[in-house]
Amino acid sequence: MTGLHLAAYFGVSSAVQFLIGSNNRELKDSYGRTPLSYAAENGHEAVVKLLLKHQVDVESKDKIYGQTPLSWATKNGHEAVVKLLLEHQVDVESQDKDGRTLLSHAAASWHEGIVQLLLATGKVDINSKDKDSRTPLSYAAEEGSEDIVQLLLTTGKVDINSKDKHSRTPLSYAAAGWNEDIVQLLLATGKVDIDSKDKDSRTPLSYAAKKGREDIVQLLLATGKVDIDSKDKHSRTPLSYAAKKGSEDIVQLLLATDKVNINLKDKDGRTPLSYAAASRRDGLVQLLLAISEVDIDLKDKGGRTPLSYAAASGSEPVVKLLLNTGKVDADSKDKSGWTPLLWAAEKWHEGIVKLLLATGQVEVDSKDSKDGRTPL
Repeated sequence: MTGLHLAAYFGVSSAVQFLIGSNNRELKDSYGRTPLSYAAENGHEAVVKLLLKHQVDVESKDKIYGQTPLSWATKNGHEAVVKLLLEHQVDVESQDKDGRTLLSHAAASWHEGIVQLLLATGKVDINSKDKDSRTPLSYAAEEGSEDIVQLLLTTGKVDINSKDKHSRTPLSYAAAGWNEDIVQLLLATGKVDIDSKDKDSRTPLSYAAKKGREDIVQLLLATGKVDIDSKDKHSRTPLSYAAKKGSEDIVQLLLATDKVNINLKDKDGRTPLSYAAASRRDGLVQLLLAISEVDIDLKDKGGRTPLSYAAASGSEPVVKLLLNTGKVDADSKDKSGWTPLLWAAEKWHEGIVKLLLATGQVEVDSKDSKDGRTPL
């Protein structure tokens, strides 16, 4: 690293002016970076101007990231420096070692002004893909940059359903994120594949339900084009994810469609009621119990019932709700021979032990199948 590198890095224009004649202005340091690279990265406009006057290489890439001075300026949001470099016939489609373009970095970093500058050149590939097959729209949708998504959509050239290496679309990322407005923008195009599945067979609705995004779930349901019972690779449905998350409002929205199979099991054999019982949300359990088709005693692969999970979780209100249906087997054993009473006693849930004993249906001396342990 030379004195010129340091002066450019810190933006000391007087030092750059003094050193530029005696130092090799194209010399690269051990990272393969030039003085212009450092000046651009840190947004030192005056220094960039000085270096450009001496006709330095504007396309020089560093060794670590494969980024040009324009890449560094773009990534860090230095709009004035980007403008300067764009005036010098730079390659606006230059890709770094990850295959990412300037537009990709700008879209992911909320740099709306720079996105506008790049689009105005008329030379950027708006659908360029990096090594993960992600487009600028994919990054903007994930990061929640509504204005940039709008800019990209306005071009009329964007591939709205482009899939990355995980087969996720921009809508998939938006649904899992925190910006309802981006989901609205994508849906408003009328071209988006609302039920597109990724490599894990998850849909945008599945992601929104898992994240507890009631507003986004509502938007997706309003299209009337989503598969409510779509299963992912774990055989889990949006209702299953919402129940596990404890999202009462989302469960209510899904149930209101009258299209959900409330007893669908995932790969572990667990139902939405099983997850709800374990979540300690009595309001959520009440919602599910109100559906006449619900099978209250369905066992998972381990032989456990919703009552078993509720007893272990320590939620007295949920245990009461299940017992009050009059349809549960209060003494049901799982594959290890554990009953709800044994689970409650193990976890020191005294109130639940009392509730179970009060049914008169439990075997107090019931033993598990492994160690012969009893509730006592």
